[in-house]
Amino acid sequence: MKGSRGAAGFTMTELVAVLALLGILVALAFTQWNGYLSQQRLRHGIVQVATDLRQAQERAKAERTPYTVIFTAASSAYTIASSGGGFTENTRLPDGVAAAAGETVTFSTFGQPVTSVTDATPRAYIVTVQNAAGRGTASVNATGGITYQAP
Repeated sequence: MKGSRGAAGFTMTELVAVLALLGILVALAFTQWNGYLSQQRLRHGIVQVATDLRQAQERAKAERTPYTVIFTAASSAYTIASSGGGFTENTRLPDGVAAAAGETVTFSTFGQPVTSVTDATPRAYIVTVQNAAGRGTASVNATGGITYQAP
């Protein structure tokens, strides 16, 4: 009688080793993917804030009414509103992204960033948003230029 000594196949040890390596690779890929998603959400949030600041500025000029953009510390929600009460929009940042500090950005009827609706003193603003990937800023300089910086 001949045994089946040369039969093709894998041993249980080989299968367990391959599955363990696959598990390690999947865990590493998942960690990298989460970091990538977090960074992309932060970038999207910063661009969104800069875009909304620009839109509020343009609306203030077009409608000849002051506009404010109100950020609440540690919140992903913020509000864009005209001082006359004719327009209010509640907006949310991407999941996990929030304002680092409370800030109220005000634009005059000429689109210039000012201290408040009642005080037309030119003022610069920096809005910082953050998540697990880091921090980024959207800046409004005293002449109305809007820029952003993402990690």
